[in-house]
Amino acid sequence: MRKLPATLAALLYGAPRAHPLSRGAAGASSLRCRWAVLDRGLLVVALLSLAGAAVKIYGSLVYGSRALLVDAFTCAANIAALAAVLWYLHVSRAPPDEDHPYGHQRLRYGGALASLSAYMFVAGVSAAALAYSLSGYTVEKCSTAAALAGGAFYAAAVYVARGIDPVLRVYAGFTTSELIESGVTVASSWLGASLGYLYDLAGGMIILAYLFHEAVETHHKLMRIFADTAAPQHFYKLVEREALLRGLHPIRVRLRMVDEKHCSGDLIVVPEEGMPPDVADILADELQQELHRHGCDVVIHVGLRERRSSRQSRRSSEKR
Repeated sequence: MRKLPATLAALLYGAPRAHPLSRGAAGASSLRCRWAVLDRGLLVVALLSLAGAAVKIYGSLVYGSRALLVDAFTCAANIAALAAVLWYLHVSRAPPDEDHPYGHQRLRYGGALASLSAYMFVAGVSAAALAYSLSGYTVEKCSTAAALAGGAFYAAAVYVARGIDPVLRVYAGFTTSELIESGVTVASSWLGASLGYLYDLAGGMIILAYLFHEAVETHHKLMRIFADTAAPQHFYKLVEREALLRGLHPIRVRLRMVDEKHCSGDLIVVPEEGMPPDVADILADELQQELHRHGCDVVIHVGLRERRSSRQSRRSSEKR
């Protein structure tokens, strides 16, 4: 026998229902805990990134490696990107208002756009620096140690950033390039100091090419988010399952992704035969709350007119 939804059981049998304020208090407490973890993680990421950038910038200025210079330029962009990510994450916490009735959640991706802009600016400066250095320069072996030390700090920053927030994955993706750049810089600066500057210059060009590759990948990720693509199938299956459980038959479902984990949209449901309109409305409200709990914010229309039309169509077909 199918289990009745909580609201319908309460209507029929007078079962007690949880007070809405208690649910709201629990949700607020969970949200505060999430933001506390996020704040602590962001502080750790910021300190590790600053330490890695300081080491690389110092090494590039003192030891002459152009590969380390390009690496240091990307460190400066990394710091600017981190500041933008922190700012937009702060802005995205604001509650819904008149201009943003659905909340400010998508403003988080402003940090990703700022990261892309910062790295593209650095790519242009790095290309000019490499072109200017074609005539020759001297590389010191200490640049290898600077690249190793800076890479260690960035490895720790990437590890922390990937587990904090979906938006920070974009930042972590660019920061992962710092690790690859550190490896290239270690090899090219050592070869440049031992065999000639052209090896170091080639390392700088490899870093620059990888930077452009990361920019293209990030652009594709952002376009998938901003293009209002349809939600994955598991969201549609969730809507259908929860609606049918309540005796509501979905006849149109439109869902779009808001970010990597949440979707929004609209839903038209037809109540089963014999269900009173007021019960259908209450069950639709319960369905909306349940879907919201799973990260799906939908507007639900109860199609009483559609139910009458369906009934008339069946009668017409029976007469024929």
